[in-house]
Amino acid sequence: MNVSVDGAFVYFTIPIFGGIPITQTTVSSTLVALILIIASILLGKNLQKRPGKMQVLVEKGVGMITDLTASAMGAHNVHWTPFMGCLFLCSICGSYIGMTGFFRSWTADINCTATWALMVSFIIWFNNIKYNGILAFLKNYINPMNIISDLAQPLSMSFRHFSNVSVGGIISAIIYAALTLLSSIVLNLISSAGWLMAIALIAAGIGIFVLGMKKKNLILKILAVVTFVVGLFGLLQTLNILSGVPIFTFGIPAVLSVYFDFFSGFIQALVFTLLSMVYIAGSLPEPQAAEAA
Repeated sequence: MNVSVDGAFVYFTIPIFGGIPITQTTVSSTLVALILIIASILLGKNLQKRPGKMQVLVEKGVGMITDLTASAMGAHNVHWTPFMGCLFLCSICGSYIGMTGFFRSWTADINCTATWALMVSFIIWFNNIKYNGILAFLKNYINPMNIISDLAQPLSMSFRHFSNVSVGGIISAIIYAALTLLSSIVLNLISSAGWLMAIALIAAGIGIFVLGMKKKNLILKILAVVTFVVGLFGLLQTLNILSGVPIFTFGIPAVLSVYFDFFSGFIQALVFTLLSMVYIAGSLPEPQAAEAA
């Protein structure tokens, strides 16, 4: 995930209206929007009565988000399914685009999640005015706690999503830097000890691997591979063939990415969508109540 502590990098600025910055988030969000639009067009045309595998998969996904909307908002609000589906797809794709290594996660920008949260709040306020009237809406703010509550809702939604995505990327970057430093320290120690130390580690790695094969012990096999690799790259650095290789970063960032990028990105998209469903549903009365009002 490409996350910067200083915020999104500005590629260039369009010199109109006081300057419009084109940031990493702008590029990522535009790309995600184009991908979703094109995918919607391609997957939504030429639908068959006897669907193929792709159409079955798409229909299954639409059915799942429809059922989720109906269960969270009520059957009378199932028409909100396209909005909630769009919100979920933008969120999850906005997080996953950071896994490419070339683009910044859209949801790692507070401007993105804050915009979504405010959009949900505006929908809630509109519904409250529509069904209760402007006077009842304004009267609600006589109590200062209601003001705090309405301000806290978009703040909590936006910061929850933003912080989980951005902090995950920062933690991954810190761990990667620490493993790179550890790799440098270990290889320098082996190099300073001489090539005999490196040969000994390689031999030890082979011996441990043979022992692990005999005992069918996975831990011994992993230890053998690590020992062998450390010895091999230590030997290469001692012989001035190859140096500065961050050996301890091999595979570990990928494992972290499974959680911070893939799993966490999905969970945050689902939580944000569910919260939006619950909050908006709270401002939409049952059909009977709306008719009575």
